[in-house]
Amino acid sequence: MNEEEYLSRYRLETPSLQAWGHYLVEQINSLIQTKYGKETYDAWIKTPPSIRIKDEDSLIIKAFLRNKGWFPSIHDDITDKVGIRYVVGLTEQIDKISELVHSSSLWLCSQSREFNDWIKSDPRIFDYQSAHLILTSHQDIYFGETKIPSGTSCELQIRTLLQHAYAELSHDTLYKSNITSQPEVHRLFAKSMALMETTDDMLLRAKHKSDETAAVLVRWKKRAHELNKTYLSTVRFSATDREDDYLLDKIREILSEDLAEDFSSFMKDKADLLSRKIKERQATNGAFRINSISLIYFLSERKRILLPDLFPLDRSILEKTYSDLGLAPSWPYR
Repeated sequence: MNEEEYLSRYRLETPSLQAWGHYLVEQINSLIQTKYGKETYDAWIKTPPSIRIKDEDSLIIKAFLRNKGWFPSIHDDITDKVGIRYVVGLTEQIDKISELVHSSSLWLCSQSREFNDWIKSDPRIFDYQSAHLILTSHQDIYFGETKIPSGTSCELQIRTLLQHAYAELSHDTLYKSNITSQPEVHRLFAKSMALMETTDDMLLRAKHKSDETAAVLVRWKKRAHELNKTYLSTVRFSATDREDDYLLDKIREILSEDLAEDFSSFMKDKADLLSRKIKERQATNGAFRINSISLIYFLSERKRILLPDLFPLDRSILEKTYSDLGLAPSWPYR
C-alpha cells in the first residue's frame, strides 16, 4: 500500500472514526455519571472531552517514515487515528475512570503498546501516570446513521490538568523541534517535571484532608436536620446550607463523634423548651432560623467554655442560648 492508497482508505473510514469517538464520549460520560453522579462528573472533568481525528500529514509520517517496519500492518496497527481525551483534576480520578472503562462490555479495552514503550524508554515523561487506552469495537454498531465496523479503534487519554500542560509543552519542544540535543532544555524540563509531580502529590493529599473535614461537617449537618425534624417538627428553619456550612466549619474542632449520642439525648430531653424558645427568638433574630442552631444550644450546655471562642457570629446569640438553658455565660456581658 502506497501513501495515496493509504490516504484514500483513511478518508473513506473517517466518518466511522468520528462516530466511534462520539459514541465513546457519550458512553464514558454515562458510565461516570451513573457510578458517581452528575455533580461528581462536573467536579472531575475540567474541560469538555475532546475528539481528534489524526491529521493526514501526521498519519503519513507515522505510517511510512517514523515507524516504518514497526507495524506488521501500517493501516490496522495504527490505533490512534481517532483519539479522545479527558482532563481531570487529580491522579486518583484517572484510576477510577480507567477502572470503569476497563470493566465495560461495550468495547474491548487494552493498554496502548506505543505509549507503554514510550514511557519505558524516556524518563522525561511526566505523563506516565496518565491513562492511554485503546478501545476497540467488538461488533458492528450504528451511531446515528453512521456504521462503525467491528475492529474500529480509538485511543483514550485520561490526564490531569498538570499532566496535560506538561505533556503538551514538552512534546512540542522535545519531540517536534530540532533542539532535542540541548542539555539545558532537558534539565529545565526535568526540574519542571519534578515540581509538577510534587504539586500533584500535595494537591491529592490536600483534597483527601479536605474531604475528611467535609465528611465530618456533612454528618453533623445531617444529624441536626434529622433531629430537628423529629423533635422540633413545629419549628420552621429557613436559612441556607451555606450558613450552616459556615457555622459548622468554624466550630468543627469541638464536633467529635462521641458527642452524637449525647446530642440526640439532649434534643429529646429539651424538645419542648427548644421549640418554644427558638420560635420566640426567630421573630427578632435570623440566626435562629439556621438549621444547626439546635446544635449550638447543645454545645452551649456541653462545651460552655470552649464554644464562645470558636463561635463566628455575634456573641449576643450565645447570650440568648445560654440564657434559654438557664446557664451563666463564660464571658462578661458587654
